[in-house]
Amino acid sequence: MNEYSPQVLSKMHPKDFRQIVREGKWKGITNEACENYVQANLAIVPKAYAFEFLLFCQRNPQPTSLLDVTEPGSIEPFKVAPLADLRTDLPKYRVYRNGDLIDEPADVKKYWDNDLVAFLIGCSWSFDWALKAAKVQFRMVGAYNSNIQCRPAGVFRGQMVVSARLFESSHDAMRAIQISSRHPECHGVPVHIGNPDTIGIKDLSKPDVFKLVNGIPQKANEIVMFWGCGVTPQTVAMEAKIPLMITHAPGHMFVTDRLVEEMAIL
Repeated sequence: MNEYSPQVLSKMHPKDFRQIVREGKWKGITNEACENYVQANLAIVPKAYAFEFLLFCQRNPQPTSLLDVTEPGSIEPFKVAPLADLRTDLPKYRVYRNGDLIDEPADVKKYWDNDLVAFLIGCSWSFDWALKAAKVQFRMVGAYNSNIQCRPAGVFRGQMVVSARLFESSHDAMRAIQISSRHPECHGVPVHIGNPDTIGIKDLSKPDVFKLVNGIPQKANEIVMFWGCGVTPQTVAMEAKIPLMITHAPGHMFVTDRLVEEMAIL
């Protein structure tokens, strides 16, 4: 029941948006929600694996740029969204057991216990608002598995997921690098520019992790750039085969109370 237009969604305050998500009134992706507010990826692991996952995030800051980490059992991310409920305030979740995807629920109350630690990881959709404000011309394609190896930490290891954007000119591409560099907590600068095949992506028109728009062909004059993506922990979860890991479903982000510019480097 997605009854809200992109215009209405973009003008919502995050608290109001999270409320309609909690009530089941919005179940779609969040790219149009809450203009100028930071969005976040979610990864939840048992306390026994939390230190190794924290170390993994610190060693791989571009795909796993940390915004907040909860106390064990806490459902509230005090730093970025006081009073929010991480069990209910995302439109769609993924639940993994021993590396296998077992559920994609609208809330994770039945999976929650006091042993779980939640990590909120920056999302590049956040700095897209800054790109639009600067009139940078670009097209967001989707997310892909790459052959870029992450630095391992304990049981957590694997390859980086990346998101791709197409830019109409070198000026737009340079502005995107400058603007995204001010937002390291939302993945920062690109991890690759140019030929997708170099990082193991064979067909740019077919995102294999998340499709924002189907079948976008690259035009001859367009420059493609790739950013680290917060879906990376999901590929890591499948590799690590830990007993339980809960994440957001790709594109269904947690919207924080923090403004994009508030978190930018001056």
